[in-house]
Amino acid sequence: MPEVNSSRRTITFAILFLFLLTLFRLCYCTHLELVPDEAYYWEWSKHLDSCYRDKGPAIAWTIAAGTWVAGDTVFGVRWLGVLLAAGTAWQVFLLARRLFNESVALIALLVSSVIPLCAVGAIIMTIDSLSVFFWAWSANLAWTAFHTNRKGAWALLGFAIGCGFLAKFTNVLQLVSVFLYLLSTPSLRRLIFSMGTALMLIVFTICTTPILYWNWSHHWPNYRALESRSSMDVGFHLHPQQLLQFLQDQALVISPLLYLGLLAGVIGLWIQRVQEDRIRFLICDFTPIYACFTFFSLNVAGKANWTAPALVSGVILMVVFWRECILKHRAWWIPVGVALFLAFAETAALHETSWLHLNPHKDPLQRARGWEDLADHTQKWESEYSTDLIIANHYSTASILAFYLPNHPTTYTPTSPTIDNQYDLWPGYQVGPSTAALFVTDSASADAPPAVLLNEFKHITLLEKFYTLHHGNPVHLFQIFLCTNRGN
Repeated sequence: MPEVNSSRRTITFAILFLFLLTLFRLCYCTHLELVPDEAYYWEWSKHLDSCYRDKGPAIAWTIAAGTWVAGDTVFGVRWLGVLLAAGTAWQVFLLARRLFNESVALIALLVSSVIPLCAVGAIIMTIDSLSVFFWAWSANLAWTAFHTNRKGAWALLGFAIGCGFLAKFTNVLQLVSVFLYLLSTPSLRRLIFSMGTALMLIVFTICTTPILYWNWSHHWPNYRALESRSSMDVGFHLHPQQLLQFLQDQALVISPLLYLGLLAGVIGLWIQRVQEDRIRFLICDFTPIYACFTFFSLNVAGKANWTAPALVSGVILMVVFWRECILKHRAWWIPVGVALFLAFAETAALHETSWLHLNPHKDPLQRARGWEDLADHTQKWESEYSTDLIIANHYSTASILAFYLPNHPTTYTPTSPTIDNQYDLWPGYQVGPSTAALFVTDSASADAPPAVLLNEFKHITLLEKFYTLHHGNPVHLFQIFLCTNRGN
């Protein structure tokens, strides 16, 4: 009976903690302006489709649902992302509890909440919100399918991995995790060619049908996007410094000491206890996605968030390893406590960096600031010259302007002969004898507009070169040009 009561208290505490944390995140998520990717995905949600040039359709469908409920606001875009983060944390808790005990589960929940990547990712709406949730849910479903062999569990596993694939293509690597675990577990190898795995693959394939059909009808732009993103379009060459950059970025978003602890936990348990079923399951879930991006980073460093799904199992392995170290030698409390404190301090600082007075180029929150001011500048010139079009040099700027300008106007990027982003697939603008447009470009562009605009418009005049401001501090450098065919 005492054990039952203790278990109930742990679960109650976990639920209460997660509820309060989610409530805080729902309130805080409107504190930051949208980051460009969120605005870009919001634009997708206004053009619902079965796939998009860069990613699957799940992010657009989710934001469309969120804004249908809460409007085209920052909260409308983000609130479902906050709930997905809560769902991910709960799935991690359930997985750790099933494999180990309530103590490991609660610690894993608490540790995941102080990892900077997880904490910041929980208040914005990106494809990782969906990808990591479905990865965590799939891990729980996989354990059930492996040890019950129920057809319903296998079908649901295929559905969950398929939904993750609709959000982020790398979620297909969880199928590798499934077969890697079955192959490495003699008592379960018979399941590799079973009706259950066949059912999983069939359901997964059905889920991917929208993406496959869309790519077939658009000449496979997703393939070209993935090739470009992985830098395989320019070939594979060994660049050790790129791998070091990737590892450095991983350490920054996880927190340096915590990252070392994560690697020590995964490697340590792999060496010491890989023959243990539950440890091997977590290692098989962790390895494919982490190994994949580590390999590609030998060529070009991958983005720090690309390995986020691996944290589902990685955090549990880390907790198990270091908890046992502390139980054997109490002195381990000191470095573990320091690592957790530094991670918490980093996460807390990331929620508000203004007081740190960082260089804008080094401020991690820079991408979520200055956009309302950019819209104000653009609206001023739009009203003064009664322009017909708003054209931006990059899809991110075009998306930000579409979101923050009043009435959410249609924005464009310059006409392009190639398909570099989703704007190149949507209907473009038309230029007539009396057309006037604003061209908004950031500091990365040349002082003159691109050649395509010089060919489309007779007169192009620089109206303003300015820094957007956040609380009076400069953030982003922009230029606004007037492009017109009016007059002589």
